[in-house]
Amino acid sequence: MRGVSFLFSLLMLDASTALAQAKALEILTYPNAGVFESAAGRGPGGPGGAAVHRMQVLSGVRLNQQLMPIGRAMAIAEQKPGHCAVAVSRTPEREARFLWIGPWARGALTVYGRADETRQITAPQDLQGSHIVVLRDSTPAGWLKDRGLRGEEVKDNGTALRMLRARRVDYWLANELAAFFVIRADVGPPPRVLYSAGRIDLYIACHPDSNRDLVSALGVAVAQLRRNGELADFGMREPGLKTP
Repeated sequence: MRGVSFLFSLLMLDASTALAQAKALEILTYPNAGVFESAAGRGPGGPGGAAVHRMQVLSGVRLNQQLMPIGRAMAIAEQKPGHCAVAVSRTPEREARFLWIGPWARGALTVYGRADETRQITAPQDLQGSHIVVLRDSTPAGWLKDRGLRGEEVKDNGTALRMLRARRVDYWLANELAAFFVIRADVGPPPRVLYSAGRIDLYIACHPDSNRDLVSALGVAVAQLRRNGELADFGMREPGLKTP
């Protein structure tokens, strides 16, 4: 009888664990200085981590944040239900592969040079033959490839800024929102904006077989943050607003 009781307890524990997991989404973020940063024992920190925590409060959905390289985050979000990648651009080739929440932030695709840079960039053709650093697996990286331009891809924008300052590359191409936080968190003269090439809206991209009710609740929370102007409190650029 004791064995039956123990087995029943295990089954109830498994059921409660499954129920708890069903009420949660795994939120996958990638390191970006000044936005999502490692916070020992507390998950991703920085204003990005705080914004996700606020979404959790508003939505009533437990959001388990994990910090990892952008390529890995995208792969997991595409392969595992209940997983969502944060700060993803919504492109035609990605459209059917995810459930989309947002947009929650906006930035322009921007070319940066060193503070003492004197060359002028007026069109993408001016970048031909230049050594450009860009975030791996990002929309800016795709923009370069689409135009036949070669870029050196790195794991984070902090590395890109350091390479620019060290004169290891000619230019740094980035989403201006991500770059803004990296530049703000860094010391030294800020790089020069040389060229802007349109807008990048950033979304939360969830596996298509994720719980639709949870995804919908999170979407309502993001819309409420935008409507109340709260995203600006975390330093996020809202659609229609200027970069802080």
